[in-house]
Amino acid sequence: MTTRTVDTAHPLLDETDTAGVLAALSSGDLSGTAPVVADYERALAKTFGVNRAVACSSGTAAVHLSLLAHGVGAGDEVMVPATAPVMTAMPVLAVGARPVFVDVTDSASFAVSLADVEARLSARTRVVISVAMWGYPADGDALARLCDRYGLVLVEDAAQAHGTRTGDRLVGTRGRIGAFSTHLRKLVNTGEGGFLLVDDETTADRLVALRNAGKAASGGQFGRGFGLNFKLPAMSAALGLRQLARLDQRVIARRAIQDRLATAVGPVDGVTSFPVRDGIPNGYAMLLLADDAHLAVVLAEALAAAGFVSDPRRYGYRPLYDYDAFAEVPAGACPNAAELCSRLVSLPCHEGVTPADEQRMIATVCQVVGA
Repeated sequence: MTTRTVDTAHPLLDETDTAGVLAALSSGDLSGTAPVVADYERALAKTFGVNRAVACSSGTAAVHLSLLAHGVGAGDEVMVPATAPVMTAMPVLAVGARPVFVDVTDSASFAVSLADVEARLSARTRVVISVAMWGYPADGDALARLCDRYGLVLVEDAAQAHGTRTGDRLVGTRGRIGAFSTHLRKLVNTGEGGFLLVDDETTADRLVALRNAGKAASGGQFGRGFGLNFKLPAMSAALGLRQLARLDQRVIARRAIQDRLATAVGPVDGVTSFPVRDGIPNGYAMLLLADDAHLAVVLAEALAAAGFVSDPRRYGYRPLYDYDAFAEVPAGACPNAAELCSRLVSLPCHEGVTPADEQRMIATVCQVVGA
């Protein structure tokens, strides 16, 4: 009998998505400047309660544009949590700046350590990036206040955090810029894509020009300033518009499964449900912390054998400074991040997870930990 495989991702597409994409195709304007792109951006701004949204070609492009919009370049430093994915730090290298990897507050949190940020500050520091991994709330007002105090730009990488809240705010709306992905695996899915959230009109206009070869939002010639081609095609925007309408519904459904899994494994010795200290996760995935790194490996392998994909195992999750791409970047140790990465196990908690799947996951965890 073939074991059913349940991934972390679960793209949901229905007839409204199909109709939206077909309408975009029928319009004859498939470019990144089609009217449907502006419609999508207005819907994003309204949903997240910000002044402007700017669609782009990927979450990585969103971070890249965030840095370009603030003039970050050679000689500058950008602080990145060591627990972030490589896609967050690659744009720092792309603009010629130096990533400075900072630790998290402890081994059960994705929140940036304020003390470590202050310890690693230099005259060249320009930006701090915050990352809500797997949709779990991370940094709140304290990091925003610290950035304000030192004149730093706070960029929230919310690639996995559509609908996640910290305090009374949606993640991606607290910093100077919120950078999102709409990759196939995300709760708002356009296949590939991303968007940025901003309140400042000047910054938004700069982002529009930067994503379109320097052409101003108001029109005119290309090359009036520097820019790349990071536009989102019309079909993707049409799909995103329909996906966005179901975001709240998706978060509710996923949170219900996440809560049931947390309740079931909470009393089990050897693992702990990843703590939520300030906010509400979006159900991107359910995270467990094993008591030690060896148990995390054994548990992830047992889950894989039972048909459940654990993201940390799939991606070889580790601190950013351990990846070859950053081998030449001077880095101090981030012990909390290193321990967190080594102990983390994820469980799928999307709408495709059946009650039988839930029971199999719970049984697998209990069997491994009780062995």
